[in-house]
Amino acid sequence: MSTHAVVVRSAVLVVLVAIVLGLAGLAPAAELLSPPLPTGVGSSGACHVRNTGTTPVSLQVSIFSNNSPVFMYDTCYDAPLQPGRTCLVVVDLPDASYAACSVTAGNVSKLKATLEIRGQYPTAGFPAGLLRVLVAEDLR
Repeated sequence: MSTHAVVVRSAVLVVLVAIVLGLAGLAPAAELLSPPLPTGVGSSGACHVRNTGTTPVSLQVSIFSNNSPVFMYDTCYDAPLQPGRTCLVVVDLPDASYAACSVTAGNVSKLKATLEIRGQYPTAGFPAGLLRVLVAEDLR
């Protein structure tokens, strides 16, 4: 084989490898999403995410609303979620609105997540000022 043919073959191989690696970087992220849940007056939202797999998962969790929620607490952002562990995002929610939770990762097949809307629900025997879960929904 001539030197020219070897150079051309090597160049083609380098281009093909670059294309394959470039396409691998474009792989779409997977998402779990809750349906929108109604908020009350003075309610908060909590999105719990558990890794049921055997490997750590890098993920992004957000709680959003048609009005701006106010961030309170986030244990999901700083490192990949380890196997068997749960992380949590909590926000103050706008009054009389709707909220949902989104979990995005490269693979969500081993993630389980739940959105809870918490609020004061005055009933006999339940101490005033404490929050309880008013409605919850698993993300799909």
